[in-house]
Parts: sequence; C-alpha cells; structure tokens
Amino acid sequence: MAKSKSSVTRSAAANQVVAAIKSKTTLTALAEEADQLFIDAGGKSNMAAAQHTVKLALETLEAIGQVKLTRPTDVMVEKVRTTNK
Repeated sequence: MAKSKSSVTRSAAANQVVAAIKSKTTLTALAEEADQLFIDAGGKSNMAAAQHTVKLALETLEAIGQVKLTRPTDVMVEKVRTTNK
C-alpha cells in the first residue's frame, strides 16, 4: 500500500483540530474536521484513522485535565476552564 503524500500528518491534523475546541463537540465532528485537513493537505480520507488519532489526542488532554470526555456512545468533548495561579 502506497503512503499518502500529505504535507500534514494525521497527528498534526488531530492536534490542530483539538487545540481549536471552543465549545462542546463530539469525537465524530472533530475527526471529520481532522480528516478534512488531512485531505486538503493531499492525504486520503480514512475516518477510522482520523477518529483513532483524535481520540488519542483527547485522551492525553483528559489525563492532564484540559478536556472532559463523556462516554459511552459518541464521545462528547468539553474544554475545561482553567485558572492561572
């Protein structure tokens, strides 16, 4: 199988989309945005890969308290408000 010629990696697309979260959203919506960024950069669509990569980014942010994930069906994502001390 030939590798994609995208100028943006799936991880970079996922990170960009996740960093731009402004309000409640879903894993599916974020994955669709990340997949579109990847396509726009010359890659091929793969929603399963996009969802997996976005989920990894979200789980990392959840572990450090930056987002709240609600399960079990489609993951709902909510940015956590933080205060500077």
